[in-house]
Amino acid sequence: MNCLTEFNENESGAVTVDWVVLTAAIVGIAIAVIALVSGGVEDASGGINDELVVASNFSSAFDPTTTIWSGKSANDYLAEGSSTAGNLGNSGANYGWATTYAAADAPDGYNFDNPLHTGTNSIIYTSTDGANYSIDGQIIAVDAYTGAALYYGA
Repeated sequence: MNCLTEFNENESGAVTVDWVVLTAAIVGIAIAVIALVSGGVEDASGGINDELVVASNFSSAFDPTTTIWSGKSANDYLAEGSSTAGNLGNSGANYGWATTYAAADAPDGYNFDNPLHTGTNSIIYTSTDGANYSIDGQIIAVDAYTGAALYYGA
């Protein structure tokens, strides 16, 4: 009978039960908060994802076949360069200024840092990834270009 009295008066397990109940309450509240918030977060992230998919499809589905071209020829840029250099007969200065003007007119995504031109007086702009040329507003793959790309000023 002494064992039963001791067991009945022992309260050491009561603390464990209290912690189990408190932990269960905290977990229950956390699950309720997650359930409440997750619907709104899922909707918001789904909307963002949809917009990103549309934007990426739009940019890759419509690769340009032409670029905006200023309409100027290599000789036009050379004339501008000569005018800026003061017509002093310094071909290095003339070509330097002409290259500056041609580079400033480069279409979006293209540059004139090579700098190249065709034998027919057209400026060749090179895409930033080096895969395409823009010649007189038309895009041509570098591998498919059959003309001679000449160094500007040569």
